[in-house]
Amino acid sequence: MHSRNRCTAGARLTGSFCSLLLLQALVAQADDWPRWRGPAGNGVSSGKGLPVSWSPTENIRWKAAIPGQGSSSPIVCGDRIFLTASHDQGARRVLVCLDRATGQTTWTYEIQDDWPEITSALTGHAAATPATNGECVVAFFGNAGAVCCNMQGQLLWRTDLDDFESELGLASSPVIYQDMAILICDHDGDRFNSFDSFLIALDLKTGETRWKTERRGLFRSWSTPILVPAPVRDNENAESLEFIVAGQDKLRAYDPNTGKELWTAEGLTGWVAPSPVFAEGLIFAASGKDGLTLAVRPGGRGDVTDSHMVWSERRGAPYVSSPVYYENFVYIANELGVVTCRKSATGEIAWQKRLEGKFFASPIAGDGKVYLPADSGRVYVIAASPSFELLAENNLGEELLASPAVAHGCLFLRTASHLYCVVR
Repeated sequence: MHSRNRCTAGARLTGSFCSLLLLQALVAQADDWPRWRGPAGNGVSSGKGLPVSWSPTENIRWKAAIPGQGSSSPIVCGDRIFLTASHDQGARRVLVCLDRATGQTTWTYEIQDDWPEITSALTGHAAATPATNGECVVAFFGNAGAVCCNMQGQLLWRTDLDDFESELGLASSPVIYQDMAILICDHDGDRFNSFDSFLIALDLKTGETRWKTERRGLFRSWSTPILVPAPVRDNENAESLEFIVAGQDKLRAYDPNTGKELWTAEGLTGWVAPSPVFAEGLIFAASGKDGLTLAVRPGGRGDVTDSHMVWSERRGAPYVSSPVYYENFVYIANELGVVTCRKSATGEIAWQKRLEGKFFASPIAGDGKVYLPADSGRVYVIAASPSFELLAENNLGEELLASPAVAHGCLFLRTASHLYCVVR
């Protein structure tokens, strides 16, 4: 690794206890947004003075054209922004670095792919959001493999992860844990063909496999995993973390150090795109189209459906958009334009409201507000409250499928062709 310019997620700690401390510290970081849905993967920023109102010409610090297609979210590390895009129906995939202050492109790394995977309009060939630890940045491109570059855009490694068979493409983003990048590689195949799903951890320095766990059968997931602290268990290390994966039919927990499956909880559907979030000792997972929203306690062994399920509710569950927890409430926006606010402890609905547009991008929260991006380019800003209060309705007039990022007091919005830096 050549770069010494680290973002707030760049601290290198070892051991499960240090990992837990790092996870807790990241929740409080306001400066950077180093991975899908921010430092802790929960879509929450602790920044203050975040933007409320904007338009294509108001409260925009800069607007940068992004060539190609992509629905991956931007990530922010120090003075750099990273995102991915594709060209020529996935034949060319690019990792792009922009200057945070100006939006100008600093460097681009491009790879070729002769056999792009099948995809859908909602995913495309650049749906997975990159991740960084402040020393390198990892991007996942399906059939084109995973790549890791240093902060100056030099390739450190590229790893082929085999051909993917999925009718809806790939969307799960890499998660950096200690000195590994962990990826979900799920297919539509079954145990009788070569397209079996798996979970894999790659060495950040070399790209070599550290561990690999088969997820045989129809284990489809377009969700991005999260790391959560495990509770105290008899005769076990109380400082461990669990790697939570929302996938077909079940919520699953793995040991991030070995890939061993720890427990499962039933209740999800066969189409799981929303990513889970963790707060107040609970994992909140939405199960995809016509499914449930679940609240599950981490820990346990084997099937914990009966022992660790706190609540499950069907009404208002999303197809693609992930939930966000903020100040004792869980906010969910679905493809029908319905926003549901639930009490996190019980699942009881506090309020429900239909808004114009469909919600595929995931909401974020911070500074007493919840941001709800609709596909039309509208972003609704509501008060984080047990009653519905609309603070602003902002429309950029461009399709918006990528989830927002928040860093250094700015809101970053990626539309179909531009990246906007929104300020107060």
